[in-house]
Amino acid sequence: MDLLAWMEQWHMLPEKGGVILCAVSGGRDSVCLLHYLHAISAQCGFLVAAGHYNHHMRPTAQRDEDFVRNLCAELNVPFYTDGSDVCAAAKERRLGVEETGRQLRYAFLEQLADRIGAAKIATAHHREDQAETVLLQLLRGTGPEGLGGIPPVRGRLIRPLLQTSRQEIEDYLDAHGLSHVEDETNESLAFARNRLRKTVMPELEKIHPALRQNIARTAQIVRKENAYLDELALQHLPPEGTEISCKDLLCAPEVLRPRMVRQLLARLATGKKDIGAVHVEEILCAVQRGGESMTALPENAAAIVRDGRLRLCVLPNSAPRTRLQEGCTLWGDWCVTLRRKKADERQIPHAIYLSCDTMEKAVEVDTCAAAERLTLPGSRGGRSVKRLLTERGVPPEERLLSPCIRVDGQLAAVHGVGTDENFLPEETDEQIVITFKER
Repeated sequence: MDLLAWMEQWHMLPEKGGVILCAVSGGRDSVCLLHYLHAISAQCGFLVAAGHYNHHMRPTAQRDEDFVRNLCAELNVPFYTDGSDVCAAAKERRLGVEETGRQLRYAFLEQLADRIGAAKIATAHHREDQAETVLLQLLRGTGPEGLGGIPPVRGRLIRPLLQTSRQEIEDYLDAHGLSHVEDETNESLAFARNRLRKTVMPELEKIHPALRQNIARTAQIVRKENAYLDELALQHLPPEGTEISCKDLLCAPEVLRPRMVRQLLARLATGKKDIGAVHVEEILCAVQRGGESMTALPENAAAIVRDGRLRLCVLPNSAPRTRLQEGCTLWGDWCVTLRRKKADERQIPHAIYLSCDTMEKAVEVDTCAAAERLTLPGSRGGRSVKRLLTERGVPPEERLLSPCIRVDGQLAAVHGVGTDENFLPEETDEQIVITFKER
């Protein structure tokens, strides 16, 4: 097995004296990669370190960590490890266990690479991984970017084994007498990739034995063509920033418009991770409609169409729902004051008035969803918060952060809009007054 030509083609080798951080789970693929990189390190003039992330998902997780630690000791390779309860993190993030584990693992590798000064981070994805990834992306309805599969290089991430078959990896292990550990979850058909690998791929190979090689070759072709189209799309964009004239976007060839949007999204601090075709289509539809609108995106990003321009931005995080006490409560960028109304006090513009008996309930400051409804005094019925804020000229990106008041969880009032008629105090009632002041 000789990976040097492939690594040189994709500029995977660091400069002399540089460090490659190798992600090592203890499975056959990562053991093969670590051993190979260590074997050529002296010849090529770089150093190797190993990083292992313990997901704490299996009773054998500590066995895997210990195996990698011992292997690194035998090879005299620096070993680093970290870990967390991935299942608990998945529940907290409201993501699948696989995706959460991937996010935590890559975050560990990136942070570790920064700490030890690694120029490259090597992962052990191989040709079969590539074929499975392309098929999974196809099932999800991906575009050309997804059909390009796993790129050989992304930033400082490198995949030296990407053109190597699983059989070649096993032959390398046998030739060098290398052992490895098995992840029991690889046998579980609960995961889509495992079902594809164990049930679908063998059937497809009966139709065409060279299935995996052909899919990998197709992915390579698509990546090249995709890169060319991205270059064409880039020519229609401003050199920097995340804003473009709607006219300029719509004047570009239709096939390039989704790419232009994705490239603008990539310029956001949050990047385009988790942005799907449906998000891009929503943005393009909003641009074609014109007028004023906002499309919510993952990672608290948003696409705003206003005054003939498309602007992509990351919205500030809203403050959590907070219970009010008498006096001033700091909430986000606001100082929210709750007090009792004096008997001879005049009405204060934009203040919210409630009956004093609401003090016995949970009075909270919060943000509200655009679809929530408010019935203002004298209106014919409830209207959406979005519509009420729009009528008052509040920009789309500010509507999500407009403070509201809840009483025992129910929407009672929205700052700058008014109080729901069901929560208005009688004139004879003793009242409390809530005011907002920007800090």
